[in-house]
Amino acid sequence: MSNLHKTAMDAVLQAAAHDIVATLQERGVEDRHSEDGDLAVLDVAILHAYRIFMRICEANGVPVDAGYFADQAADLAEEVAQDGDE
Repeated sequence: MSNLHKTAMDAVLQAAAHDIVATLQERGVEDRHSEDGDLAVLDVAILHAYRIFMRICEANGVPVDAGYFADQAADLAEEVAQDGDE
């Protein structure tokens, strides 16, 4: 990974960390390691992935298709789960 990619990833992770704190507060979750805390982290991660997807599409003149994003994310999750089972 190039230094530019590392810097960008660090920025995304820092933004996500702030959003996670805000989401936990909004939902009244006091235990970050509870099931509700895990769901908040997952929701933020998915939202950030979708925002990145949207920006990449827009920058490349590709129509943003939320359904396509969801289908691809589901396919990837299934592949990762299968890799973990092996």
